[in-house]
Amino acid sequence: MITSLLRIFSVVLASALLFGLVGSFAGGRGKGDDDDSGDDDDSADAEADRSVPVRVATVEKGAVERTIPSSGAVESEARADVVVETQGIVEQLLVEEGATVSTGAVLAVLHNPEMRGELDKAEASYRRSKEGFDAVQALFKQGFVSRNEYEETALSFDTTRLTVQQVRDRFASLRISSPIDGTVSLRDLRFGEVAAPGRLAFQVVDLSRLKLDLNLPEKDLSLVKVGQLARIHSEVLEDVEATGRVLRISPVVSPQSGTVKVTIAIDREATLLRPGMFVHVDVVVDTREAALLLPKSAVLYEQGEPLAFVVEDGQAVRRKLDLGYSSRDQVEAKSGLKEGDVLVVVGQGLLRDGGKVRVVEDPVEPSVTAGSAATQDAAETSL
Repeated sequence: MITSLLRIFSVVLASALLFGLVGSFAGGRGKGDDDDSGDDDDSADAEADRSVPVRVATVEKGAVERTIPSSGAVESEARADVVVETQGIVEQLLVEEGATVSTGAVLAVLHNPEMRGELDKAEASYRRSKEGFDAVQALFKQGFVSRNEYEETALSFDTTRLTVQQVRDRFASLRISSPIDGTVSLRDLRFGEVAAPGRLAFQVVDLSRLKLDLNLPEKDLSLVKVGQLARIHSEVLEDVEATGRVLRISPVVSPQSGTVKVTIAIDREATLLRPGMFVHVDVVVDTREAALLLPKSAVLYEQGEPLAFVVEDGQAVRRKLDLGYSSRDQVEAKSGLKEGDVLVVVGQGLLRDGGKVRVVEDPVEPSVTAGSAATQDAAETSL
């Protein structure tokens, strides 16, 4: 009997405790549901965070050029290949690659003992011939020698004189010299080796007279004129931009390629450019001084039509564009914009017409922004 009463009391006590816990849990949820003012604030903040961060630039007026782009390798207008004229052993090397030389400067000396002996023999023969000619000439003036004998002696002397001059020239060619002012770009001789005639010994280039040979499309032939400005830039020398002028225009069109050869003379101030360097060239054929300019990065294309977004009262406004001349980084807007418009140049990939924007110095990447918002929504849903 007592045991039964204890069991009933235990069941009633457990039920009371259970209902008390359930009531407390229900009361806590009810209180939280009544106080919903904080959720409204969170929604407003979330809405503000969904504005797209962008970077902007202002439309300004400036000069823009119409150019014909091309590319080519830098060359020297004056280059000399110095070859060996007389066989000999390389006895002296007086310059190395990179040395600056003047016209007539000796670059190397060859040794040829046989040539020395040939010269001595020729000069001795010349002296004897000259002495004989002088004697005959004196007798001819006195009337003791006939004209025929005098002319034969004179002919023999002339032949000897020409022979010795040829030998002297050949002997002098053992001293290899530069035919132009310039810089030694190649030395292809080694000390002690035998150099045969026709062997390339040195190459000398004039670095102050550089040029470019371009092949421009024949459709642009009417636009190109001698004296026009050319802007030259290299991918290797990113911060260096040289200038040049159109020097020559070929009068014929290549039937194979349909192009015209145009030679650009590079200004002497372009000291960092070197022969053989590959460069890009923009030949300037026209200039507009007061064009509306915008960065190329601001332009989007929809079905091939250019457009851009302008920021007005915190919103992105879509503008259709009519583009004109362009440079490396800027493009002309012939219509669709006005001076002073604030353009979106970074972040426009997520914009829509009328969408909210937030101008920042360094906007967050669109992929990061979208991912963060999705993560935040997923976290709120899970709670």
